[in-house]
Formats: sequence, structure tokens, C-alpha cells
Amino acid sequence: MKSVNQSIIGDDISFELQDGSFLFKNLSFSLNNEKSGLVGKNGVGKTTLLKLLAGELKPTIGKINKQANISYLPQDYQLDITQTIFEALNIKNNSDHGIEDKIINHFKKMNFIDIDFSRPLKTLSGGERMKVVIVKLLISNPDFIILDEPTNNLDYDSKSIVYEIIKNWNKGLLVVSHDRELLNLLDQILELTPKGLSVYGGNYDSYRMQKDIEEEALEKQLVTNKENFNKTKKQAQKTKEKQEKRSSLGKKSRDTGSESKMALNTMKGWAEKTSSKLEKIHKERVGDATKKLKEAKERILPKNKINVDLSETIVPSGKLIIKIKDINFSYKNSSKNLLSDFNLIIHGPAHIAINGPNGIGKTTLVKLITGELKPLSGEVYLGVDRISYLDQGVTILDSKKSLFDNIKELSKLEDYEVRVWLARFLFRADDAFKKVSSLSGGERMRAALACVLAGEKPPQLLILDEPTNNLDIDSIERIESALLNFKGVLIVISHDNEFLNKIGIDREVNLL
Repeated sequence: MKSVNQSIIGDDISFELQDGSFLFKNLSFSLNNEKSGLVGKNGVGKTTLLKLLAGELKPTIGKINKQANISYLPQDYQLDITQTIFEALNIKNNSDHGIEDKIINHFKKMNFIDIDFSRPLKTLSGGERMKVVIVKLLISNPDFIILDEPTNNLDYDSKSIVYEIIKNWNKGLLVVSHDRELLNLLDQILELTPKGLSVYGGNYDSYRMQKDIEEEALEKQLVTNKENFNKTKKQAQKTKEKQEKRSSLGKKSRDTGSESKMALNTMKGWAEKTSSKLEKIHKERVGDATKKLKEAKERILPKNKINVDLSETIVPSGKLIIKIKDINFSYKNSSKNLLSDFNLIIHGPAHIAINGPNGIGKTTLVKLITGELKPLSGEVYLGVDRISYLDQGVTILDSKKSLFDNIKELSKLEDYEVRVWLARFLFRADDAFKKVSSLSGGERMRAALACVLAGEKPPQLLILDEPTNNLDIDSIERIESALLNFKGVLIVISHDNEFLNKIGIDREVNLL
């Protein structure tokens, strides 16, 4: 049963940046007891809008009317792990005398029983710390919760806690997220673009279906506008040619003296006026058709599909790619092995996910596979020599150089081949010459894939470490579409289940 209506109403909201430009203008909306997701490209102003709603910022123009008690979890929240649970929850500053009982009940609902409030946060698992964060959010008994990227950098166990809270929440909620599994738990999706805020009923999958229908209609409209534009131009040209022909005949009549001078001058004046009037009409029509064509093009979102031929990445079925036998590994000054007597065999081709909570050793394992780290004991055998590893920082790219120079250096392609290849990865025209340092996170990962997959000998073993962290959904989909063309062995570390499903993961390696 839904609670009594509590609302947040935005009336003609605009927010101006320090340089005088507006991040967004004239946003009007009403948020009530529904669970809403806010999506949009990185940099469009999602976090700023949340801060306006939470009261951390004020709109430059417009008003926000809040008839709700709001709890806000910012994207950059941090826990001081030296604190105890009691200190982190800040119970001593709360005037509610029954607060401890409420807190215990909140923890019980999340299966955190017999809690010791004096326990330091550093002794808790990632999932347990997330429970502390959620309880801190719920202490004030909010009517409305605002969450900014609540599942970023969390392992799947911790994400599951957030999912469960959202499933069971029966009041107002607004969340910014690129986590499609989370977005599919919501009642509606709000899309923020430079053109404004649009509302789509239903969860994320429903939103995508509606967007696909919109884009299909816009593509048809673009075709119609192109046809009208060409037709209008032809009509204008025909009219111009007819007038030129009439003017030519009139001049000929004057030259031969077949008409009186007065009649000819009258006809000339009439012809000039008619020609000028028709030219103005057709100029307006062509201008109107040009405007409609431009508007239709602007409404169509760029496609996220990357189609490239990666047949050179094929590995024979059943070929031994990786054999790890009885390896042990620990870092210096550590008394405990991170990996003990670990074994793993991988045959090609396969798409594999390495799973496990944060800190369990997933990145360490892939660095042992690539040879960046050496085991204390045991053996690592590789059955291919064409290997690429893209870490979270995408350090394979030289940030000081352009994308064009990076790919040319790594692939040895000719200049025209580089341009063609980059276009296939959706880097067109001047985008090819952008410095890597100026690229967004999604562009950097897409650029890195373009670089390592180019040339005559692309990798047969590709390893990706959290490739979708902090990326917007468009960027994630572009990476997905590129990886679907990969025919070799793919090893991915990711807590994004939707991403793993989309790239065809067929085996999981679980580190416990």
C-alpha cells in the first residue's frame, strides 16, 4: 500500500554555470510516490539536478517546492572505516529516544542480526558497510529518497542489498544510475537531455522500447523531409528556369521592336515583380524544408552499434588457452595468501566472467595470467601469444597524444585505414584527432578497444577489468556491440550483470 502523497515539484528550473552558460533550462516536473530513474549522458546535469532537489544547490531561475522529508545519498559519499557502527550512524546527535530500536529493526530487515554497535567499520564486509549506509539513510524516516549512482564500484552482494531496498520501498524515490538491473526495478524513467526533461512510464526496458519506436518514427520523418526538400528545390529551379526563359523572350521582343515600348516596359516590370515574388516564395519554401530536415536530423540519436570484422581473433574450438596449476600468491608484507593452490583451465573460444567480492583477488588473477605478476609457486601456461589487457585506467593509451596517433602507433595501419577503422568505432571526422586526455570515460574505453583490435594481428585473448565503471548507458552499449564481434577468448571482471549477459558470457569463475 502506497503512503500518503508527498511531492517534489520543479517549476521552470534553470541552472547557470560559472562561465555564464546554462547546464539546463526551463525544467518543470512533479515527483510523487513513484520510484523514478533519471538517465542521460554524462555531463548533461543529472547530479546537479539531484543536488538542487536535495537543497545542496539553488536554481538560478525557477522554484522547487518540497512537501516531503528527503534523504539524499550523494555519489561521492565515503565512510570513515576507523569509526564504529555507532559513530557512523551518528546516533548520539539524534533526538529520537527510540532510535536504537528502529536501527536494530532496519538491520534485521536486511538480515544483519545481533549487531554490535561498537564494531569498527573496517572489520565489516563491503555488503555489511552498505547496510550501514542504507540504515543511516533511513534513520530520519524519509518520505522521499534521492540516490546518486548507489551501486557504483560495489560488488554484486552489495548491489543486491540496494536492489532489495528499492524493491521494498513504498514511498517516493529518485535515482541516477547506469545500472540497468536497478533501473528495471523502477516505475518510470526520466530522461535529461540538452533539450529538456522527458518522462517515460515503466521500467528501463519499457523506456528503451518507447525510444526505439520514437527513433523509428523520426527516421521515417527524416526520409519524408529529405524527399520534400529535394522536391521543393526542384520546383524552385523549374520556376527560375521558366522566368529566365520569359525574360529572354521579352528582351528579344524589345530588340526586334515587335511590341510597343510602353507595353514592353509594363511587361518587363510585371515580370520582374513576379520573378522577385516567386523567388521569395520558393526561397522561403526551401528554407523551411532545410529547417525541417535539420530538425529531423537533430532529433535522431546516434546509433550505438559498432560493426567490425574481427575474424582474425578466432581461436580453434577446444584449443588450450590458459592452464593455471597450483599457484600461490601473496603481496609483500601480507601474512596470508590471496590465492592458494589455485587451478584454472580455459579452452577456446569462450567468454568468461571472473566473479567475487571486492578485494578477493580478481585483478590479481588477471595480472598473473598476463605475466605482470609472478606466483610464489605453481605454473601459468598460455596457449596464445596475442594478448591484450585493458585495466580500469585504460593505461594502454598515451593521454598526451591524439586518438589517431595512438591507434597508428599500436596498429601500424596506413593513415586512410586508421580513419576508416576509427569511423567504424564511431569516431568520425575531427573526433579522430582529439587528444586522449580530452575523451570521456566511455570514449577512452571505446578508443582502447579500437586500438587493440586494429591491425592484422588483433588479440586472441582479451582481458577487461571493470570496463563499464562510471560510464553512461550509451557508452556501455557501444562497448557491448564492439565485443559481440570478438571471436577469441574474452575474460571480463565486472559486477554489471546486464553487461555480462549482453556480451554473451558462457562461463563464470568464482573466487571465494
